[in-house]
Amino acid sequence: TTGIRDIESVKSLTAMVVFERPLDLKMDGIQFTGKDAQYGSLGWVARDTSKPGREREDGQECWVLQSHPDASKARLKGKHKIQEIREMAKEVLVGDFLNSLPHLRGSDDLDIPAVVTSVGHRWGAAFPIPSQEFQSMDCQLIASQNFVACGDYFGKLSGRIEGAYLSGQAAANEIIQMNEESLQ
Repeated sequence: TTGIRDIESVKSLTAMVVFERPLDLKMDGIQFTGKDAQYGSLGWVARDTSKPGREREDGQECWVLQSHPDASKARLKGKHKIQEIREMAKEVLVGDFLNSLPHLRGSDDLDIPAVVTSVGHRWGAAFPIPSQEFQSMDCQLIASQNFVACGDYFGKLSGRIEGAYLSGQAAANEIIQMNEESLQ
């Protein structure tokens, strides 16, 4: 049995960019394959202000940008100074996002609002590299310790928020079943 401590992760570059006003994109999130040069290092982007409770009253719009795992590996190779990495994340991802907007909108005739602020970050454990064993189960019950492990490193959607949700749901079902059995 593989232990949770044995799971390795790929680091990621992440950035937040705030625009003076909405971009007028007809989507709230986009996932990229990492194989199309017109999107650069992007792995996914999400309109943060579209999430419940994150609406803004000042008319500004926030986007979270994350690199593709392959791009992260290549860009982080040999880099260790955290401030340099944060600056690189900001410059690369915001630049790639701005450059991708004509492709995402299907038009070169864009009025791109001014960037109010942006910040870069290195996410140390963004993409889990799970074993076949972890991909074949939704959570891990350790009954002798009354413990259920769950996370985005389990299941077929490993490394994705959907996978973390399904794993948490499976863990909750295990806990319910353990409680029912202990009451009998």
